[in-house]
Order: sequence, then structure tokens, then C-alpha cells
Amino acid sequence: MKKKIAIIIAGVVILGGAGIGVVTAMNKPKQENMLVTAEVDKVTTQTMVTTIEAKGTVAFRDKVSVYAKNTGKVSNRPIKEGDSVNQGDVLVNYDKSALETLQRQLEDAKLSLKSANLALEGLMLPTDDSQIKQLEAQISQTEKTILDLENNLTQLDTDISKAQTDLDGANILYSQGAISKTEYDGFETKLTNLENQKISAQNSLDSTKKQLEANKSQYESAKNKNQDPNTKNKIDSQKVMVQQAQLRVNQLTEDINDFETATLSPITGTLIKLHVTDGEAVTEGKMVAEVGNLNDLVIETYIPEYDMDGLAVGQEVLIESDTTEEQLKGQVTKIYPVAELSKDNKNVVKVEVSIPANSPLKAGYSADLTITTKVDENALVIPIMSYMSEKVDGKSSEYVFVVKEDGTLEKRNIKIKTIKNSLASVEGLNEGEKVVSTPTEDMIDGMKINPLDKSQQQAPVK
Repeated sequence: MKKKIAIIIAGVVILGGAGIGVVTAMNKPKQENMLVTAEVDKVTTQTMVTTIEAKGTVAFRDKVSVYAKNTGKVSNRPIKEGDSVNQGDVLVNYDKSALETLQRQLEDAKLSLKSANLALEGLMLPTDDSQIKQLEAQISQTEKTILDLENNLTQLDTDISKAQTDLDGANILYSQGAISKTEYDGFETKLTNLENQKISAQNSLDSTKKQLEANKSQYESAKNKNQDPNTKNKIDSQKVMVQQAQLRVNQLTEDINDFETATLSPITGTLIKLHVTDGEAVTEGKMVAEVGNLNDLVIETYIPEYDMDGLAVGQEVLIESDTTEEQLKGQVTKIYPVAELSKDNKNVVKVEVSIPANSPLKAGYSADLTITTKVDENALVIPIMSYMSEKVDGKSSEYVFVVKEDGTLEKRNIKIKTIKNSLASVEGLNEGEKVVSTPTEDMIDGMKINPLDKSQQQAPVK
């Protein structure tokens, strides 16, 4: 990718003697007054347009990637790719079983916290007969609850076994057409409900057993409290357990409050891409969708660092694409502040270019860009062959030989502004002055030559 400078002739005749300078001898090469003949060019003014050529890709200005905020399983996706969406519309729904698991864990954590608080209260309150009896009653009641739960689990195992047998039979009948799909689904639903009841009952049994252990521990502490010299240490230890149990409750409560059963569109626009499928297990942080605004497109391009000089927001851009014969005009709207490495390990800067409203370009299309970075309407122009370079104090310096009216040379330092093909715009010269077209190393300041204008050969200067 190179800078390109277009040249518009501004009413001044192109250089007086363009071409390769010719050094010739006089008709009498052995005469002492022989002069060197050299072609010269006039310094002219022209309009110089500096541009950058680049390739870009049409993209969404405000494309938003949407991520899952928790782990879950995709149940359905109500909106299809390419559909319009409003801010807040559901993009992905998730199965609620993960949320239900968190809710059960929270209930267990609350029971553990309650048990830890009861144990702490037992350590801190004075022990009397009524407290002992109360703890005994709690233990007895908890044991009865455990027994009821175990009996309930036994009965559920029996019911599940029967429901499985019924479902197996229903499967045979359904395959033979003896029962309807609705009847078959009823057997399947009954088995699922019983299995869920068993899970809930088992969780309750586990929590109640933990509570029984805490009650027994509290009971033993209460009985031995008055004789235990380490009561203070036990109280401190139990306080830590209460704090841990409270932290667990707080964390689960926060997880439940933050749990999303659906991913919503953050903006109004178009659903560009879905990255999940129905039934897929999704982890926290996974990208699930991309949403963008089809009415707000830009062209993204990457400009090499050596082409960045003069590039600015607001500059005009000519846009061409294979998808349309029409030439479009845009503007540089954003220049990113930090360079990045391209695939070929070159420093490039990302640039955004606006697209006219209702253009035929679509996201993903490629485009050729011509960015106008500078217009110099009165540039002083000379052929690039007419200047030379030398080192002065370690720095490169450019100069030309200006031909005076009497044919003598003046070595003059100049500044090169821009270069296009065989022409260069410069500072340090005046319009109409003549410079040697192709100077040689043996030319020096004050040297007298026979200037040869390509349009009109001049007589030798004597």
C-alpha cells in the first residue's frame, strides 16, 4: 500500500524541458572556452492531490457481542438470524433446572445457618433443666422427621419402580398404536415427577440429618457446659462456623439474584449471528449471539504507519466496490489511537470510514478506498531527476542547480514535499526559474553552462 499523488494541471504549461538531461560537447571539444550543454526545465505551479489507497471491509459500527452470565442449558431460541430485534427482546432461553438447583442449595444453606446459630446460642446461654429438656425434645422431633423422610423415600422408590414398569408397558402399547401420544406422555411425566420428588426428599433428609447432628452437639455441650473450661474457645469456634454459613447463604442468594433464565438483546437492531444451539450446555462467559444495526455501517481498513502522515478525521474518501458500478463518497470518521500488528507483522492503524445512507453495500463486502489527505493548489513542481541529495552533518539534504540569466549555476538547497511518478513538489524555488534537468556530480556552484531548453535551443553563452 503506497501513497499516491494525483496531479491536476493548473493552467501552467508542463515543465519546459522534461526528459533526460543531455550533456554534449561543443563542436570544437578541444577549445579552451568549451561550455557544457545541459537541458533545463522551468519551475511550474500545479495542483497536487495526495491520496492513500487502501482496501477495507464493510462492518457494523455498533455490533455488540452478547455473553452468557451463568452456566445453563439452552432450551430454545425464539429469534432467528437476520430478524429485527428490540432492546430487551429474548435471544436465548435457558432451562431452569440450574436455577432450581441453586434454590435447593440455598435452602440447605439456610438450614445449616440456623443450626449453627442454635449451637452458638446453646454455648452462650446458661444451662438449666428446661433447656436440656427442650434440646431433648428437638432431638426427638428431628429423629422422627428423619424416620418419616426415610419411609417417604422407600415409598418413592416403590412408586418409581412401578412408574418405570408402567412406562415400559406404555411404550410397547404406544408402538403398537394401542394408546395415544398424550397417554404415553402422561406415563413419562408421572415418572419424571416422582424422580424429582425423590431428589427433593433426599435433599431434605440430608439437611435434617445435619440438623440432628447439630442438635446433638448442642445437647452435649449444654450438659457439659458448666464443667467445660474450654467453653470460650468453643464459642469462638462456633462463631466462625456461623460466619461461614452466613457467607454461603449470601453467595447463593447473590447467584440466584444474578441468574439469567434468558439472554436479552442489549440494543435495537438485527440479530446477526447465534453461537448456540437448542439443548447446548453453555458456560458462563460464552458468546451466545451478536447484534448490530444494519442502518449504521462503516468500512474498516488498516493503514500502514508509513502512510499515516496527514491522515485526519473528516477527510473525503472515494469508495469503489465490485458489487456496484457507482462510486460512493464517504469520510474518515475514526482513527484508532493505538497501532497493531498485521498478519505480516507490520504496524498498522485501524481506521473507520462512513458510508452514504441507503448505499448498496452490505456487512462483509470488500471495498477499495482512496483517501484524499492533502490538496496543494499552487505546488511548485520540478522533475525528480533534477534534484540531488548529499549528506550534511550526517543528515540528508536535497539541492538543485538553478540556471541564472547569464548561464551560471546556483546550487540551492530545497525541501521535497511530495513525489508522484517523475515529478516532485518542492519549497525553495520560484515559479519560472530554470533548473538543470539531470545534474551531474562534476557541476558546481558558479559554473557556466550552455542551457538547452527543449522547446527552444539557445545559443551558447560567450
